[in-house]
Amino acid sequence: NVKRPRRVDATLGQQAGFMATRKQVEYFHTTACPGGFLPPYDDQTQWKGDSLQRHSVEFWSGGFQLFGQCFLNRIVPLDPRRFERQLLYHVSNNKQRSAPAKKFIRVGDFYGQLMRVKEKAEDLLKQSVR
Repeated sequence: NVKRPRRVDATLGQQAGFMATRKQVEYFHTTACPGGFLPPYDDQTQWKGDSLQRHSVEFWSGGFQLFGQCFLNRIVPLDPRRFERQLLYHVSNNKQRSAPAKKFIRVGDFYGQLMRVKEKAEDLLKQSVR
């Protein structure tokens, strides 16, 4: 039995935003997100207290809402050409100056790490099938 991996600590990688079509946003609101995706939120089991309470920009525009509240998963294509088209430059440059240098990684190194994780996952899957 191979289970889908989940994070083991309290961190959540912030992908810095998302883009969606009107139809996708409608799907998020009516189907994917318990309590809805768009305010105002009436479901107090999903949105405690003031449903429009102040959240950080990462919640509203950075994807925390989608991958936390809505339980969607991120998918990253590992084909090099498709992977490179997923990368966006952070135009404001505010993160480059405010975050510690140790938090940054070269995209080639990151891609190599992803490929290594993929290889290990494939090996584990082969072992579980035997």
